[in-house]
Amino acid sequence: MTAASPGFVPDAPALPPARSEPARRVPVWQRILMAVLGLALVAGAVYAQTFVLGVDQLDDPITRSGGLHDEVNADLFSARLERVEFAKTVRVKKTYSSEDAATDQVFLVVKVGATAPRRPIQLAAHLLTADGLRFEPTDRVPSSATLAEKWVQPGWWRSGLYFFEVPPDKVAGARVVVSEPLSPLFGDQYIAEAAFDLGLDEAKARQMIGAAQDVYEVTG
Repeated sequence: MTAASPGFVPDAPALPPARSEPARRVPVWQRILMAVLGLALVAGAVYAQTFVLGVDQLDDPITRSGGLHDEVNADLFSARLERVEFAKTVRVKKTYSSEDAATDQVFLVVKVGATAPRRPIQLAAHLLTADGLRFEPTDRVPSSATLAEKWVQPGWWRSGLYFFEVPPDKVAGARVVVSEPLSPLFGDQYIAEAAFDLGLDEAKARQMIGAAQDVYEVTG
């Protein structure tokens, strides 16, 4: 028997070749299910984009709508449109004098009632026409004669007037919108507002404007 040479390492026995596992076939039903789920996820992502506000929508108000005599809850206040009238002249009566405000158009006079749930609040108003024009209250009538300078207190209703100077052909389909005035420094980004349809189509608007009061008196 021959002795092994120094440093000689006998060859290790050869290992059998590795067996390759056959590729697993995904059942057809499973592939279909995965495809359907993928499409559902894509559709859901697209739909979710409809809830994302664009840059130009971030300051849009939260509007709740109603009509004549409807009570509309706008979170920080509740309001109702109590009366709609028209006048050719507004007479502001003061303690020792009076002053008449006339217009080449027509004065739209709205009476609004309001209350607040938690804290005193002042309310501004503007008019939106059917074709998208916006009218602020006329400066011919002092704001002291309107609801704008009055405080609406929690727990009870207070009513007041707003006066708008409007072309007669812009009255039909108009809405009056009431909201808390925005502060340039501390205004709520998502301000709530109450919008009231005046309930005037073209025929009714012509009828009411034709019957406008010659002089509407208010204390200022």
